[in-house]
Amino acid sequence: MAFDLLGTNLDGIAVIDQPGGVTATADNFILAYDYAEKYMPELIPQLHMANGLGKITGLLKIIGAESTYASDQIQHMEEGRLHNVIKDVARTTNTFTSPTNHNLRVGDGIKISDGTIEAQATVTVITSDVIFVATNDTDVAFAFSGNVDVLCDFTNSFAKGTENFTVGKRWEPTQFYNFSHIVKETYGINASDMVHKSWVDTPDGPKWFNFETERTSNLFDNKVELTQILNERKASGNARGMHGVIPQVEKRGNISNEYITDIEELSSVALRIKQQGGTCREYTVWHDHQQGAYVRQMLSGVNAHYATGANYGQFNNSMDMSLKLGFKSVYIDGITFHFTPWSLLEDPTLLGNAKFKATSIAFLMVPTGNTSVYEDGNTVSKPYLSVRYRGDEAYNRKREVKIFGPGGTPQSKDAQTTEFLCEGTNQLIGANNYFVGRRGVFYS
Repeated sequence: MAFDLLGTNLDGIAVIDQPGGVTATADNFILAYDYAEKYMPELIPQLHMANGLGKITGLLKIIGAESTYASDQIQHMEEGRLHNVIKDVARTTNTFTSPTNHNLRVGDGIKISDGTIEAQATVTVITSDVIFVATNDTDVAFAFSGNVDVLCDFTNSFAKGTENFTVGKRWEPTQFYNFSHIVKETYGINASDMVHKSWVDTPDGPKWFNFETERTSNLFDNKVELTQILNERKASGNARGMHGVIPQVEKRGNISNEYITDIEELSSVALRIKQQGGTCREYTVWHDHQQGAYVRQMLSGVNAHYATGANYGQFNNSMDMSLKLGFKSVYIDGITFHFTPWSLLEDPTLLGNAKFKATSIAFLMVPTGNTSVYEDGNTVSKPYLSVRYRGDEAYNRKREVKIFGPGGTPQSKDAQTTEFLCEGTNQLIGANNYFVGRRGVFYS
């Protein structure tokens, strides 16, 4: 191989002189890591930074299908459960008072339980939206103790030649919204210092990068990701923003305190998934280091001979063989869980900070695949999570980069300013199928 003299720069990338007639603009700006990843993967190990690249993006790119939206908010409708159970119903003889609307009709057959005794009854009178009268189908008096639960949509019985119900039941879907959120960042440098930018030649034409600009770009991308995941919409003001994924799950989904530490606790999650009535049977668990360690411990113990565990197979060991002690997936009680470490939860400048480790999330459990929702009067299949950006076919505000000064829009200040902007939101469907776990006792 011939002698190859490279340019002197910390990244190890072969730089070129600024090409004639080409200026450094937002269109030909490239991140050093993106350059190596796309054009020279062998350079990636050389791009070392003491505490990593600092980028925590990744989860949304993997689980969130991207699309655009036009209005200041997006909305969809979700249908509730088909059947109706009313809980903690008070009773006086044959008169029942529900804490919520019962949605019953005269002639409906119902099941009633007080936790010890169970009976079947028929509704005879509708007194109001919350009060009804029912008689025991065995023609004896009810013997319930205390308040009862009522299974409303059970059965009915009509004599020959009689008419049908005169009133049908209706199911009103619930409408959910999320709102537009604008995130910005800026980097400025004296014009004379912009000579520090480096140019590289690529199959797509000359590109340029600058270390400080790149760090600002990474910071901006991280802020967008953190906003999409964690942001709580402000109570007031002109820039209230979006609901992040975690706050939406905490309002409409499943929450838990502390870590999942054994098989039975994971089985209880599988049961809750089935109880929620969704069709998804495959989940990705984005977790911190401690939750991953508990997963390793619980699954490695399943096959332990010293605990009289069952033997599910064997392998041939050798002195050169490495032993892998991590677990990526497990199938339990009809549900498949895929485990993925999440660097955001370990970074000591983010959620890995000492005090946040006591209060922040231990894992986010996300259903895979698509589900059905109502949009514009139609039932459509959509991913459980969509990342949306403001725009249309001609204009997209996913990641606007504007450069002012040398190489960009002229300005009077003797400096170059790079501005970043993103306007987006997310659409989380079926929040009742998601799970968020906190590291400590956070939820009451």
